[in-house]
Amino acid sequence: MSRFRILKELRKSLKRNRRHVWSLGSVFVLFLLAALTGSWMAHRVITQSPSQVFLPMESASAWADDRSLSVHPTSRDRTLQALRIRQGQVELVLHRKYLCGEETRQLGAFSASEATDLLKSHRQWDATMDASGKVLMEESIDDLSPECRKTGYIGLDKDGNLTLFDGPPWHKKVIRTFFQLDVEMMESRLSDDRIRDLASGIRVTDKDEYNSVLSTFNEYAILR
Repeated sequence: MSRFRILKELRKSLKRNRRHVWSLGSVFVLFLLAALTGSWMAHRVITQSPSQVFLPMESASAWADDRSLSVHPTSRDRTLQALRIRQGQVELVLHRKYLCGEETRQLGAFSASEATDLLKSHRQWDATMDASGKVLMEESIDDLSPECRKTGYIGLDKDGNLTLFDGPPWHKKVIRTFFQLDVEMMESRLSDDRIRDLASGIRVTDKDEYNSVLSTFNEYAILR
């Protein structure tokens, strides 16, 4: 009897141990499934495209406001915006600014969409539009104007400044003043012929001549 009692107790003990092990195993399996599920969900959020990750409404609107505040539209941008809502025609004027000289052309009347296309096709142009609907387009050209090629001279004004003239210096039609010259230093280093050329005016017919004359006399500029 004693032996059977011992075997019976041993079987009960084994059953209790199996239940305990099963319970622990179940808890571990549930924990593992929960961890895997959480990792999968986190992975989905990370790999979703930005358009699929939604911000709270307040956060999203605040972000949009910050971005709009950082945008500073130029006069060209404002003109394009005005042309988009403009009805009817606008008057176009093209103003060209050269190294030497300026030129203004009346382009005539265009529809707002045509004016928009023209401005978009010339990204280097600036533009403004007044209340009457006149659009002034401005282009900067790194060259001499056709008129300046015919009549441009570089010489000295009465104050000793290197100056660009429309015509010979004695006509006193100043286009642009560059800088004041140290005349004494210049006379001590340059030939008499070069000094006389400058006094009577040096013709400039293209950009290379223009830059060459400026480069020659730049070393005699008085720094202020």
